[in-house]
Amino acid sequence: MLEYVRNELFQGIEEEEFERMLQCCKARTKVFRTNSYIFSQESKPQYLFILKQGKVNLLKTFPSGKRNILYQIHENEVFGENFFFASNDIYGYDALAVEFSEVLMIPYQFVYNPCSNVCEHHKKMIYNLLNIQSKNNLKILAKLQIISNTTIRQKIALWLFNQYNSHSPIPFSMNREELAEYLGVTRPSLSRTLMEMQKMGWIHIQGKEISILDLEKLESLFDD
Repeated sequence: MLEYVRNELFQGIEEEEFERMLQCCKARTKVFRTNSYIFSQESKPQYLFILKQGKVNLLKTFPSGKRNILYQIHENEVFGENFFFASNDIYGYDALAVEFSEVLMIPYQFVYNPCSNVCEHHKKMIYNLLNIQSKNNLKILAKLQIISNTTIRQKIALWLFNQYNSHSPIPFSMNREELAEYLGVTRPSLSRTLMEMQKMGWIHIQGKEISILDLEKLESLFDD
């Protein structure tokens, strides 16, 4: 029996209802080893995914082999929903398990052709799915804003602003190579620019955390 998953997708659905719903929709769990693909950008959308354990990068791979990370999926987050209500025949991006990951897979057909026994549950899940899709679309917009800026300092500053909390440092949720791919820059350029910004007193890097020391200086990067 599949374990109850406390996730935004199932908000308003009780544990007993959840078990019956997943049995009807033929959901299943699957594990993926580190650096294995959950789906590729050329594959046909078949499942909605929830990451139960691990970490996943959603990325675009270009013909040259260069990769660009769209955003990162952490435990208990939903992915694969971007083209759920579109007519696309393929995902258009890869989902790569960057560490050992366990995933709950819900067939797309359950959303399009739900079992009549779970009609109310289905309505709740669709409503929740639309909320999740909206939030993930905001992540894509944040990514587009970052890559539209020309300098590496601007890209780093926007990435920091998107995660800024005045009461605590910003954790490096990605390693340097992943962050470079996300920002669309080379790893040496990223490391060099981070060190320059630290020397100028704008930021402070301590282990896997980064603190903003001079918010005004970072904001001034976008002055006309």
